[in-house]
Amino acid sequence: PGSNSTFAMAKAKAAPVATPMDLIWNDGVVPAWLGGMTVAFIALFPILRTVFPKTCKQRGAFLLAFELVAAVPLFMCAYYGVTGWFFEVDDFVTKEQRLYSVSPAAVKVLQTNFAFQTWDFAISFLHKELNAPEMLAHHSLAALLCYWGLTMPYMHYYAIYFMGVAEVSSVPLVLVDICKYYPDFAKRFPLVDLLSKLAFALLFVAVRDVFWVYTAVTVWKDGVGILKAGNFPAKYPGYITASVLVANAFFTTLQIVWTGKLLQGATELFRKEDAGEEKKKDA
Repeated sequence: PGSNSTFAMAKAKAAPVATPMDLIWNDGVVPAWLGGMTVAFIALFPILRTVFPKTCKQRGAFLLAFELVAAVPLFMCAYYGVTGWFFEVDDFVTKEQRLYSVSPAAVKVLQTNFAFQTWDFAISFLHKELNAPEMLAHHSLAALLCYWGLTMPYMHYYAIYFMGVAEVSSVPLVLVDICKYYPDFAKRFPLVDLLSKLAFALLFVAVRDVFWVYTAVTVWKDGVGILKAGNFPAKYPGYITASVLVANAFFTTLQIVWTGKLLQGATELFRKEDAGEEKKKDA
């Protein structure tokens, strides 16, 4: 019995430990996303420049190709997030479970979002409309949080919402941007343009303002509670939790700023419509 016990212990010690490279790269999901997005963009960009030479030149073709490619991972993040949030989080009852337990749905969300944020960060340097400092900070911080979430693993419960459910608003945004970068499409399909803007506005307020803030408050309660108690596992040092809370505050502030821009854009849109109606009456 003693020899068998020793053998079992030796075997357990010899078991390979998954490295960050294994968790991020070696299962093929992240590289498949990165490669697929890159190939799709390289294929789409010249096609769009050729098909729409007048209304979609290099500037428009680049941004339109970017939006079409980005639509796929964003949709999948939203799909994994919504299905995971509503059907796979019943076991996350305590703050320890919400912070430390593993969720297969969260792994899908994190892998997809990590690949997208990494790709988006890289391609944003190729176009001035994509490389605003706050957006580059957004992509890099989001990728870092996905990396921590996958490799530690950490905060899978919250990852499902913030990296998955929150992307629901990004799906109609793709149509909004397509109408923006390809005006002829918006003129030909004005109802699509209007409905996509309404859907984006409503979903943005719902998932990135109301429920985002509600979920963020829960993150802070759980995180601060763990930090105050000081009983976090050695694998999850306090600075990780503190850093995530700071990042969450940054992202929450960013949502508020974006909401302000959204309201400003809506106000300008209604003013233009009112001005148009006045011109018709005068005519």
